Amino acid sequence: MTDKWRVHKIKSDCEPWLFLEGWEKDISETIEFEKKEEALRYYAMMIYEFHQKYASVRSDELALFSFWNEGEKEFCEACDDDLQIFHGVLFAKNDEVYSLEEDEEGLKMLRTK
Repeated sequence: MTDKWRVHKIKSDCEPWLFLEGWEKDISETIEFEKKEEALRYYAMMIYEFHQKYASVRSDELALFSFWNEGEKEFCEACDDDLQIFHGVLFAKNDEVYSLEEDEEGLKMLRTK
């Protein structure tokens, strides 16, 4: 089996690193790669671009970055309230989150951006 490397872009009214049930519906785009190096390059580029657009950031195992600007909110009819919007970038191998914290190649790629 050949590994598929995926970069998911996520937009949600809850923090993407929580992986609440049904979080997959918040994926706005998935880009798939055959080669890990290509996926890492794209992932690093997305992180860089999101850093330029959003003031706040949080990461988890370098595999998931969440960005937001305070005050970017959308109205939730079900909860009758305005909710903060979060933008996430997730790095995955096949269908699993792939931690980059101990991946030398991944760390090197993220440091060069």
